[in-house]
Amino acid sequence: MRPVLIFLPSKLLFVAALVLAVAAFVRETILRRRDPKLARTSTPGYLLFGAVLLLGLRGGSWIPNAEVFAKEWPPVPIYAYGVMLGTSMVVGWFLAMRLAKQDGIPQEQAGSLYMWTAVWSIVGARLLYVIVQWKEFTSPLEIVMVNRGGLVAYGGMIGGFLASWYGCRKRKIPLLRWADVSAPSVILGTAITRVGCLLFGCDYGQRTGLPWAIQFPQGSPAWRDHAENFQLAKDALHSFPVHPTQVYEMIAGLSVFGLVMLLRRVRRFSGQPFLGWVIGYGILRPIIEAFRDDDQRGSVGPLSTSQFIGLVSVLLGIGLMVVLWRRYRTNPEGMRLWEVPFEAVPAVVPARAQKRRRGR
Repeated sequence: MRPVLIFLPSKLLFVAALVLAVAAFVRETILRRRDPKLARTSTPGYLLFGAVLLLGLRGGSWIPNAEVFAKEWPPVPIYAYGVMLGTSMVVGWFLAMRLAKQDGIPQEQAGSLYMWTAVWSIVGARLLYVIVQWKEFTSPLEIVMVNRGGLVAYGGMIGGFLASWYGCRKRKIPLLRWADVSAPSVILGTAITRVGCLLFGCDYGQRTGLPWAIQFPQGSPAWRDHAENFQLAKDALHSFPVHPTQVYEMIAGLSVFGLVMLLRRVRRFSGQPFLGWVIGYGILRPIIEAFRDDDQRGSVGPLSTSQFIGLVSVLLGIGLMVVLWRRYRTNPEGMRLWEVPFEAVPAVVPARAQKRRRGR
């Protein structure tokens, strides 16, 4: 277990963020002089915002002064889970762009959809965690403090789906067409982030004597649970052997990813790969949940939150599969959306630009 991979110097990150913000602003200014039609990006603003956060959270003051820079700043910990989450998003980006090209969705449209889907996936994952563990939070500010608790995979899937639905509607992209592109990225990302869970020590399994059981070191969530509730010696160096449920999740994610990619090759109508993910993961996740032992899962009656959502998603997926199959039998060509040429949506002209044109 290694929850923190590395510590980075805060001051160096602050200076780097400032330099990159200025460089990005200057570069955009030069490019806009050459081509006034180019729109400004938000990159300089994001970098500047990051520098301000480092100044306030690590420097101890939101206003720069000599005293702030004279003292030592606490380093920035790079958490294993965060690294794997970021890795999953980068890998998912390249995969989604490749599949979008295969299915005839323009790269700029797919890129924008992916980014918004990724952002709202994180928001949804956090919100579902807050909902199932609301007793842990004493103030609204703690909700955005991701170091307090974590994320719930199904919350991310729900948030990402809603963002995709809105984004597709706005861009006039059939939702099923995008769903078959994004589903492989989502499930592959789920498998990758479970590596972060394993390194962090969360989402651990029940005690077991199986040969492949694993033990977590002293101070880990599993060790604390066993010391408090299962008479583990306070000086024990490791927890009791437990099911490696994080590994089970990785295997399940990779298996469903393989299924989804296979369905993309043999699909007869749009939505089959997407439903392969919904139904496949919906079956495997509740089974794995039965072997977990952490207390941060919430419950709906006798089921954990994820078990309940998984079973509901399987039922909804099967129902949608029947509906799509019937539509395919009635209109085969109309249900093969990846073969239909994409009609680009006209760019939305900002209100200010419209007023300027009218003034001219």
